[in-house]
Amino acid sequence: MVRTIAVTSRYSQSGVTPEQQPAPGDTQRFQYTEIHMGVPVRITVSHANQALVERAVKVGYKAIADLEQVTSDYRPTSELMQLCAKPHGMPYVVSPQLYTILRKALEVASLTKGAFDPTVGPYVQLWRVTRKTGKLPSPKELMSARDRVGYQHVILGDNDSTITLKRPRMQLDLGGIAKGSGIDAIAQGIRQFGIRSYLIEAGGDMFANGVKSNGEAWKVQVGRQVVDLMGALSISGDASQYIKIGNRRYSHIIDPRTGLGMESPRHVAVRCSRSEDADVIATAACVLGPKSAGILSSLYQRSQIEFLDRSDIP
Repeated sequence: MVRTIAVTSRYSQSGVTPEQQPAPGDTQRFQYTEIHMGVPVRITVSHANQALVERAVKVGYKAIADLEQVTSDYRPTSELMQLCAKPHGMPYVVSPQLYTILRKALEVASLTKGAFDPTVGPYVQLWRVTRKTGKLPSPKELMSARDRVGYQHVILGDNDSTITLKRPRMQLDLGGIAKGSGIDAIAQGIRQFGIRSYLIEAGGDMFANGVKSNGEAWKVQVGRQVVDLMGALSISGDASQYIKIGNRRYSHIIDPRTGLGMESPRHVAVRCSRSEDADVIATAACVLGPKSAGILSSLYQRSQIEFLDRSDIP
């Protein structure tokens, strides 16, 4: 027997009375939603034991919450922002979480020659103002920001978990990778409880493991199509997040080479075994364009990169 319980608040608040609880062995579908990293994060689990599922989901949500406190560029108290506030030119010990994510981000930055760049924070700050005011940054503002951007100016310690920012007032931004890392953290937390059938959705980033209780694959929306999912999927583009200034349309995705939002409308779907990889590859592919698909696929041999036609986006 399969039953579905949609949990609209947290964990034990499922609205199911003891009399309605299924008999042992019955498979249920539980669904939970919380806000993390600025988006609703929905976890759907197929399992027979509600108490076990709720403990697993609680651990998963705590994992992404903890990671957000490490990587957020909106919170002055986050570890990332505390690092950026320190004097430049000196190595600082950081947590294993931050070190690992920055190492991956810098690796992709190097492979893509800066098409993905975790140091674009100064451009991002300017672009947030542009999205509010409708006015492009001035050449002087862009030049000032450019002096503080460049992945080459971030040094990882070889034998310790240290980070050195070589330029003054650098501003790191992990927006193109942190959400994928957060989904991986949720999945790891859930797996600790022996749960093998679940779907995690956070905006355009998704991860599925196992199958639904009826034996069918988990299904998600990609453009106008509904597709089966196993593993990670990241969809990136400017379908809903963009701004028009004059007769020009700018994406929310910053091109590190110009400091402005991309002008070429692109939508890309990336499949990988890990959400962190899918997230960062999708961001880089949006900046580089369709010709990058073969290059990025060769760098990440288990990835599948698909550029979507505009007509495929609802």
